[in-house]
Amino acid sequence: MSSRIGPLPREEWDEAAREIFAYWEGEEARQNGSRSNTMMVLANHPALAKASLDLGRYFMLHSTLTARQIKLIILRAAHRYGSVYQWTHNSLGARQIGISDAEIEAIKAGPADPVWQSGDRLLLELVDATHAGGKIDDALWHQLTANFDKRQIMDLIHATGYFTSVAWTLIALDVQVEPDFADFSKSRAKGGKS
Repeated sequence: MSSRIGPLPREEWDEAAREIFAYWEGEEARQNGSRSNTMMVLANHPALAKASLDLGRYFMLHSTLTARQIKLIILRAAHRYGSVYQWTHNSLGARQIGISDAEIEAIKAGPADPVWQSGDRLLLELVDATHAGGKIDDALWHQLTANFDKRQIMDLIHATGYFTSVAWTLIALDVQVEPDFADFSKSRAKGGKS
């Protein structure tokens, strides 16, 4: 099975597409194409890809959020929407930064699972509230403001939206997991620090 919009054919690899290949992977990808099916599909629309990737880079490298918080957001969104591609790559990335297998499984159960400490539980509750129409009740808001500053809360909400849109794109385009994904997929969040 292949993606609904396939990887950009080699004969269409212009400089803009090569920039997308190289965005995370560098010069080898610029020359040979990305190893990531996502990047190969995104290269069909370089301007959109660049804008989306830049926002993702902000969350991964420059936001107020830790690598752990980012992975929890991504995995909860992937689970809630059934994004196999996003779940597969990011569960591997979560392990690479020290998130346990038990925690990864608990992401599926959600914030009520007893494995969660209060900060992680609140983050998952926020993701769920955002996915349920964006309504954050006063009790959750009070807990959030007691544990996170306003910039962190804004990053948490926006990151949830961004990684949800990524899940939707991967699902709608039916981007397939690469057979060798474990050979190249890695956590990019703040150098993999949690």
